[in-house]
This record gives sequence, structure tokens and C-alpha cells, in this order.
Amino acid sequence: MSALQKNIMKSNLPPRMPRTSGESKLAPFSGGRKRNYAPVSWNQYFEKSVDLETESGSFRVYLSPEPDHPQRPRIITLHGGGYSGLSWALFTEEITNMIHCQVVSLDIRGHGETQAKNPNDLSIETLIKDVEQVIHKLYGDDELPPLILLGHSMGGAIAVRAAHLPAIEPYIYGVAVIDVVEGTAMDALASMQSFLRGRPTHFKSLEHAIEWCVRSGQVRNVESARVSMPSQIVNCTTNQLAINEVDTYVSDDVTDEVATCARADVILEEGEGEGDGFVSPTPVSGGAMKYRWRVDLSKTEQHWSGWFSGLSNSFLTTRAPRLLLLASVDGLDRELTVGQMQGKFQMQVLTRCGHAVHEDSPAEVARVLASFLLRHRLTSPTDEGENMQLASAPGC
Repeated sequence: MSALQKNIMKSNLPPRMPRTSGESKLAPFSGGRKRNYAPVSWNQYFEKSVDLETESGSFRVYLSPEPDHPQRPRIITLHGGGYSGLSWALFTEEITNMIHCQVVSLDIRGHGETQAKNPNDLSIETLIKDVEQVIHKLYGDDELPPLILLGHSMGGAIAVRAAHLPAIEPYIYGVAVIDVVEGTAMDALASMQSFLRGRPTHFKSLEHAIEWCVRSGQVRNVESARVSMPSQIVNCTTNQLAINEVDTYVSDDVTDEVATCARADVILEEGEGEGDGFVSPTPVSGGAMKYRWRVDLSKTEQHWSGWFSGLSNSFLTTRAPRLLLLASVDGLDRELTVGQMQGKFQMQVLTRCGHAVHEDSPAEVARVLASFLLRHRLTSPTDEGENMQLASAPGC
């Protein structure tokens, strides 16, 4: 069972909600231990962002510094549904310290700061065409640098399919996917709407959203949530992505809301206490509805099966070296189990992670990918990476 399936199936994380009444739901707020949930700017992790104009619209891309040589690999990161390019922020910091490369992190259409002409068209055919256009816009139509496609969940499906595109296939030197397997993903789709109904529709502050993100288990790494969560929500008044407020953001949370005694609306962290853990979000007035989700994933259902159907075969027939990272050892379907036994791809299981493996354990994901690229002689380690014995990192 994949980490995503486990999150969906757990009754306490997040709650199994009855059918929505149509009322907006505010996430319950913490009343116990206080941690720092203040938002953090993306520019601490990326050198710059660019908005690339293509025939399909404007696509936001975050970039780490240029590598020391033009033939160093460019790692094209593709996020999962509902996330954004900033979900790769901490990973970017880690891997650029380990090996010579550049990370190119894209906001997929309908997500983040990307403004596509038809943002609701999330069909797999459209998504891989977007990736191709962005790559050519960055590097031209002729000779491309070595490309590594790295995708999480939905982004993993895009990476695998894009690796077969004739125009860029000769330049794809590696494909890595994180916690997405056709069999388990298709099985999870039946419960996805119930899972989405369990999420709050609104948040009253950025800290509130980040705290929910961490305590619900969507992301278990506070530092990653502080930079990535603001890119997933918009201000209900300005309709602008919350990352535009981070540099000037002043918390309006009231400090005395944090009590030392247990309260009914406390969001318990995983493993704290017994019972329901969460409470059902309550209807709220308009004044508390300050932030909402950037993308309504429940309205993308028509595209879900297209993302994952045929994914295992497409992954196994990719020409470039293949890497699969999972959060659970039992996450393989039959086709990939056979392929793994035949040595058709490298697999790594990273425990103590949720579905967003690269956010929960960015250093470990970076180490595995760095070792993979070094093993295939696609780059060389940095001075810092030389001391990490990356080439000898475990794999199976």
C-alpha cells in the first residue's frame, strides 16, 4: 500500500468527512505545543524565478544557480497534484550542495504562479506538451543539455510520459519518480474524493495553513511546509498567491489562542493520543475565510485515471536509466515487481515518510538521486559531496 493510500485510509489523518453541506470549512487550530509556522520566502532556496511565455500560457519556473559547465545535468522537477514547484525547495538546496547540477522547478498548469490559457485542462497529453514547451523555451529548439526528469505523484506520471517524447528523448539521461505506482495509484482513486472532502476549504492565516499542512501529515517537515504551503493557497480578497505576501507578512494570530490544556479543537500530531485526533472543520463566517486552495482537486477527477493508466509499462520501457523512490516497501504493483526482480530499474524505499517523500526527507532523496547520477557518470560531486561517499549509497 502506498503512502498516499495509507493517508487516505487512515480514519484519523485526515478525518473521513460526510458529504459536504456546501458550507466552507475552516481548519481547526492548535492549542497545545507551539512551533514556528511562519512562512519562509522561496528565494532562500532558489536563485531566481522566471515566467516563460509559451503558446499555452505563462509558466512559472524556479531555478537554482547555473552549473559550472554547460553539460552538467538539469534536473527538471515536476510536482504532484495540488502542490507547486516550491515543494522541491529544500531538496534543491540539498542536491546542489552534493553534485554539480541545476534544478529547474516548474509550476504545472493550474498550480502556483503558472497562468495557462486553459488551466482546467490537466489531461496527461496537455501536461507533457507543457513540459516540452517549457524545456525548449529555456534551452532552445536545437541542442539541449542533459536532462533528468524527476516527478512526484502526478508529476512522476508526467515525467515518465515526457521521457518518450521524440523531440526531447535523446536528451533524457535519467527518469526518477517518487511514490507513484500505477496499481496502487489506480486503487487509491476510488477513495480520493472522500479524502479531499476531509480537507478544510479555508484558512484564517498563513500560519494556520502551514500548521494544518504539518499536523495533518500532508507534509511532515515543518521547514518544507513553511516555504511550500503558501504557494498552494490564494488570498480570498486579492486572489493572489500567498507567496506574494511572505516578505511583508505580519501575523494576525492571537497568541493567547495557545492554551496549555487539551482542547476539543486541537490538531493532534501523528501518534499523539488516541481516538479521532482531528475534529471536523466547522462552518465559518466570511471574515475568517482569508485563504483558500489555489486548485480545487475535486474538479480534476476526469483526468485522474489518465495520469496513471499504463504508467508501469511506460516507466519500464523508458530508454533512460530509471529510479523509483517509495515511502513503503509494499508499494509495488505486479508489473513493477517483476521488472524490479529483472533489474530493469533502481529502487529505494525511504521509511518514516509520508506521500510527499521529497519534502519529508529532502536530504535523503537528494542523496539517493545524487548517487544515481554519479553511478551513471552523469555529473561529479561538489567539494562537499566528495566527503559524503555518495557513489556508495545503498540501492536495490
